[in-house]
Amino acid sequence: MKLIDKSGTEHELQALEGWRVMEILRDWGMFVPPRCGGSGQCGMCHVKVDGDWAERVLPPEELEAKVLPLLPMRGETSRLSCQILWTEALDGLTVSLP
Repeated sequence: MKLIDKSGTEHELQALEGWRVMEILRDWGMFVPPRCGGSGQCGMCHVKVDGDWAERVLPPEELEAKVLPLLPMRGETSRLSCQILWTEALDGLTVSLP
């Protein structure tokens, strides 16, 4: 998995099957864990999924869809990283921090 941080620096991160993208980013020290603990309610784990990957990631479920419009730096490919479950099908996924 690739992360582009706020300064534009790219980081290659090893991801584990069955982990949420938020957990991967947290464990690599890429951001402070969200207040809601990954329940999809606070929006602190907001990432932008690279355009090439946006359609490969499952669409947001109801709760996430309600939170996303409230995010200040939201874009078309914004997601809550706590709601993206890592699978082998996402190998090569690129996300950026807004």
